[in-house]
Amino acid sequence: MKDVQNMHDSRNIDIDRVGVKNVKYPITVLDKANGFQNTVATINMYVSLPHNYKGTHMSRFLEILHSNQRMISMRNFAQILREMKQRLNAESARLEVSFPYFIKKDAPITGTPGYMEYMCGFAGEMDDVHGVKHFTVSVSVPVTTLCPCSREI
Repeated sequence: MKDVQNMHDSRNIDIDRVGVKNVKYPITVLDKANGFQNTVATINMYVSLPHNYKGTHMSRFLEILHSNQRMISMRNFAQILREMKQRLNAESARLEVSFPYFIKKDAPITGTPGYMEYMCGFAGEMDDVHGVKHFTVSVSVPVTTLCPCSREI
């Protein structure tokens, strides 16, 4: 079978981003209270494609996730980007990870424990010129407001 990805592309056009998008993948994230927390992330992984290649090896994106033993954190994010660049022979790589993170909270009046969901994310990009160009951590915090008369409830 022909290896189409490595065949020469006569069009001479660089492509900024090729990759996989909206991949659901089980990951483990750091948790201050419990050490670790298992969750399911939505992951986008992209690399640049030089003009002399027709495509990239899509299966290698998931191999990279698997090789990191599902652990994704600020500590190993740059390493994952570096591995993407190396394994896919790319000048740049971008990784976006979003996931629900749960924190145990007690109800204000009854004290009954429950879990609050916070949507979190990491996003970053690395290239041959700048190294890690940017790294972003995002957290969406749910907020509920009540009218003053609800304080009595």
